[in-house]
Amino acid sequence: MLSRRNHIALLAVLLLLSSARLSAQAWKGIGRLQGIVSDENGQPIEGAKVTLRPGDQTVKAENPGPPQIMTDKHGKWSMLGLTGGTWGVLIEKDGYITSEGRLKVAESGPPQQAVPVKLKAIPKEQAQAQAAPKEPSKESKANEAINAGNAALQQDKYAEARASYEQALALLDPAKPEHAPVYVAVLRAVASTYYREAGQAKAKDAKAHGMDQSIATLKKALEIKPDDPETLQLLVNVLVDAGRETEAQTYLAKLPQGTKLDPERLINVGIKYYNTKQIDKALEEFNRVITDNPDLAEAYYYRGLVYLNKGKVPEAKADFQKLLALDPKNKFAKEAQDYLKNL
Repeated sequence: MLSRRNHIALLAVLLLLSSARLSAQAWKGIGRLQGIVSDENGQPIEGAKVTLRPGDQTVKAENPGPPQIMTDKHGKWSMLGLTGGTWGVLIEKDGYITSEGRLKVAESGPPQQAVPVKLKAIPKEQAQAQAAPKEPSKESKANEAINAGNAALQQDKYAEARASYEQALALLDPAKPEHAPVYVAVLRAVASTYYREAGQAKAKDAKAHGMDQSIATLKKALEIKPDDPETLQLLVNVLVDAGRETEAQTYLAKLPQGTKLDPERLINVGIKYYNTKQIDKALEEFNRVITDNPDLAEAYYYRGLVYLNKGKVPEAKADFQKLLALDPKNKFAKEAQDYLKNL
């Protein structure tokens, strides 16, 4: 009988956003800007935050530029060492409406005069509304729950991770196009908690229960996105590991053309077909593995055994020789050499 240890890792996917950044030195020059900030009555405003950024786009503090500065007790601010050209100026102060504008910087000639800016006070009612704490959105709460679930899963706290993921699912609506992909990804994460729990369970019933729950959860994800290749592939893997190869073949057929499958899962399927004397089916699986993974040495060993069983000696010899050519130190190398001596 052939045997092989199964191994699988199901992971939740996190999306990261990135953006291009300009050179930190691009804004430096010998120009200068200065200004005076006051209220509507002409009284100077101390402690207003001034952000300067080169260019004519919206001023963003995270973009390259000089450090933010504060107005003094006279409402004055100034900045040296700026490159010539257009600069955006953003002025902020609690209780006042933010002001943003554009100024031209000259790197030659006399110093530019201070630019006066008057800030309008925010109406009392609006200020109170802004000060009131805002209820986090459902999406924000769902993200927090997902992050908590991911953290618990990394620590092998499966029940705790599952509880957090279930909280996220309750906050998401799979009928909404923007929620559906996240909902499906969270279901895959829930399936992983069951699968990994089953892998660590000692009792046979507990193992079976975990595998069944993992499979049921992945099938639920397919109800939302029937053609999702990641879910289909994970379901095939779990079904194979659960010994349900026939059912796995059903979902295998639904995978998009050209989808590469986990070779370990396919090898396990082929081995089980071989052990149950379903030789043609075993050959089909090993052919699939080799087509997708032509450099996987041990796949040739298994297919060589299948060819021997079918009486195809030249094909078997070719596969054993291929294994030795790819990996002379492979764990099956000695057996392959023995077969070749006797063929």
